[in-house]
Amino acid sequence: AVMNVVANALDHARGRIELSFGFDEGGASFVVAVDDDGPGFSAEALERGCEPFFRGDSSRSAVASVAHYGIGLSAASEAAHAHGGTVELANRTDEAGRIIGARIIMSIPCSSGGPLRV
Repeated sequence: AVMNVVANALDHARGRIELSFGFDEGGASFVVAVDDDGPGFSAEALERGCEPFFRGDSSRSAVASVAHYGIGLSAASEAAHAHGGTVELANRTDEAGRIIGARIIMSIPCSSGGPLRV
């Protein structure tokens, strides 16, 4: 699932991808965030981007020589949901509110027994 998200970012980034991971504040979920500096998501893609075969985002599907079939984010979302987690799509913005890239956050619960203890 993470590799699908990273591959998607690689296809759309202009030159920068950042991968970060850790635990949420309570330690109950493992969180992976993938940021790119590409065109970001359209409003429709923010709502429907994890639906199977969704390809309606022309700003992100206009990448030269890269075919997208609307499977990667859907597969990542299904994998996260199968483990009780989530995948969230967002745009990164600058201080003026301009889109400066996309962000995908995947969160997977560590266990059903409460916060992780190490």
